[in-house]
Formats: sequence, C-alpha cells, structure tokens
Amino acid sequence: MRFVILDKDEYHRFEQQNPKGSFYQSIYQKAYFDKSRQTSGFFGVIENDKILLGALIRKIDSRFGGVYEIMAGPLVDPNFADQDTIIAFFLSELRSYLKKLHAYYLRIVPNETIQRIDNAGHISSFDFSKYVSTYEKQGFIYDSLDQIGYSSLSPNYEYHKDLAGFNVETLFQSFSKATQYSIRKTFEFAIKTRTITYDELAVFHENTSQTAARLGFQDKSLVYYQNVYKTFGKQARFVIAETELPAYVKHFQATIQLLTEEIDQLAAANSKKSTSSKHRQVNELEDRIRQYQKRIDQAETFIGLYGNKINLAGALFFIQPQEVSYMFSYTNVEFKNFYGPYRIQYEMLKFAQSQKIPVYNFYGVSGDNSRKDGVYEFKKGFNGYVTRNIGTFILPISKIRYRLLQQFRKIIRR
Repeated sequence: MRFVILDKDEYHRFEQQNPKGSFYQSIYQKAYFDKSRQTSGFFGVIENDKILLGALIRKIDSRFGGVYEIMAGPLVDPNFADQDTIIAFFLSELRSYLKKLHAYYLRIVPNETIQRIDNAGHISSFDFSKYVSTYEKQGFIYDSLDQIGYSSLSPNYEYHKDLAGFNVETLFQSFSKATQYSIRKTFEFAIKTRTITYDELAVFHENTSQTAARLGFQDKSLVYYQNVYKTFGKQARFVIAETELPAYVKHFQATIQLLTEEIDQLAAANSKKSTSSKHRQVNELEDRIRQYQKRIDQAETFIGLYGNKINLAGALFFIQPQEVSYMFSYTNVEFKNFYGPYRIQYEMLKFAQSQKIPVYNFYGVSGDNSRKDGVYEFKKGFNGYVTRNIGTFILPISKIRYRLLQQFRKIIRR
C-alpha cells in the first residue's frame, strides 16, 4: 500500500461510486475551496494502481498553525475486507505528512452512523468500538458529540429518507396526513418552484440571514452562496417557492362562488323540508367562505405591500449520486400559511426519486424528540428516520502547542 496525492479525475470516479460519498468530499467542494482561496487536496491509499481509500483534506489557517480537516471522510473501498488496516495506514502516513508541514492539529468527522432512530423513537445501534479504537491507537482524541442540540461544525443528528422502491404516488402517500394536506394546499394556492439565477443570490442571502437570525443559527455569507453557485454548477440547486397573488385571489373568489351556489341550493331544499343536517352543512360552508375571504383580504394587502408575486421560501440543495442534501434555507414568516417549504421539499423529493438517488438527506435536527424542535417536526412529517453521527476525532500534530492552548482555554472558562 502507498500513501499518495490523488489525481482529480481518478478521485472523482472513486468518490462518485463510493456509497458514503457526499458533496463534502466531492471535486466540486474542492473547486469551492480553490475559489475561496483555501488550500486543499485529494489524498489516498492505493495498491496495484487501485484506490483503496480517498479523502479531500482542506487546510484552515489559524493563529496557532494550520488546522487540517476531513469532513465526511475518509472514504474507503467498501469491497476491501480489512478496512481498519487501510484506515490505520492512512492515518499513520497522514500524521507523518502533516508533521513535515508543521501542522497544528488534524480534525476528522467521518461519514459514519452509530444510531438510527425511527419516528416512533425506536433506536437501532451499530457497534463502532473497533472503528473508534483504530483512531485512538493512532493518537486521536475522540468526541462522540452525544449532546442534544445543533453543532456549529457538523450536525450530531440528521434526518434521512430512503427513496428506493417508491414511485411518485407511493412517495406522496408515505408522508404524514398533515404533510400531505400542506402539500395539497400549495397546489390549491398556485404555488410554483423554480431554480434562481446568479443575480438573485443577494435576495436569497438576505432571506436566509433573516431566518437564521430569527432561529438563532449562523448563516453563510453572500460570497459563500456565490462561490457555490459558480463551482458546483448543476450539482447545487438554489430553489425558491413563489406564487402570483392575482391568480391566488381568483382561485378563492371562484371557490367562494361555488360554495355560495351550494348554500343557495341547500337553502332552497331546506325551505321545503327543514333538517338539522342541512343547517349544519350551511354553517360549515359559511365558515369556509369566511376563511377563504380572510385569505383574499390578506392577499390583497400583500399585493399592496409587495406586488403581484411573493417569495415564500427558498433552499439550497446539493446533488450527488448517493443522496440529495437539503442544506441552507429560509421561510418568510409573513407568508408561512402558504406552506412554501412543503412544496420545495416535495418537488426535490420527486426529483431525487426520478433520478434514482437512493437517499434524501434533510440534514440537521437537534436530536430532541420532545416536540420542542420545530425543524425536526417539519422534517418528521416526510416520514424518514434520524441518524446519529459518530462524532469527531482530533489528532494533535504539534502536541505542545495543542496542550498549551487547551490549558489556556480551561483557564479562560473559569
């Protein structure tokens, strides 16, 4: 076995075919790093000209030296029996390589799942003790990241849905009744989705920033979105949901007209023979008319404030052969009763299913299933499952610098 720097094309073929490949480890992410002036490279282990392991590694400059990071990797050939031996060899060689560069430390966040939790709360655990031991024997410090909540580095918990075996009809039927209702409403409301142009990214970022501030998250910069748009190409989709309010108003006006005619028919029938059921039907129809009139009034107010077309919600998706990943998004709260995010997710789920992409990754959830996490409750309606990730491994390359900084941080916290 040999530790090598890999060619872009050979690495790309390996990553795209690896079941644990992701946008984090893609050549498009490398192009993003290059565009952002971040140092990165493809490293791996080969034997007989065959790649057994590959990883995209980036350097993060800090005051204390270079921090090197592998996010959602390394990727190991799934057909090779002794994967622990390959990983151990790679880690040992990489440590020697980084020592020559006077690195500060190495951080690895593998794409490994240690638990799967279904919507009912049933937990399936996977034994990764040998995997963890492989890292610890190479001097790594393991953090299982078992706390509930959102991490700034990478989510401890994610929400996934397997798409194999679904067609469009059965996919829709797999959602909860409440989610099906919300999606149906988006068709009733004449909501459409589309991918945006580069020139619309400033508005996209303005909306994501407002949503992030409201929810207490950290948003990406406009430059981030612009660089992703340029470097990922068709492998990234910026999708928004919007509706034409005049068409929306006309729909409800027509619906009210039909309901009014139905009330007149019931009233005529009731004059001949009065029944409590007809009175109840009339009351229900009148209540629906009042609700629809409220929507018309609201829409007319919005037309005066925002014009005929309104931007309801948006999201950034990364597309890989292994999965579609839902990453950064926004919802304009004044339009939340239009259910825009449901339509976006539904259209992208249909896209993933049509392309035979096996997994739809809704990405991060807090791991709190007490119904306090609104993000989780939204994603849960699409009827998938939670995964708990393995955590983070840290290898101090400059042990003295690393130890001194950790002691300094402990003093500051006191």
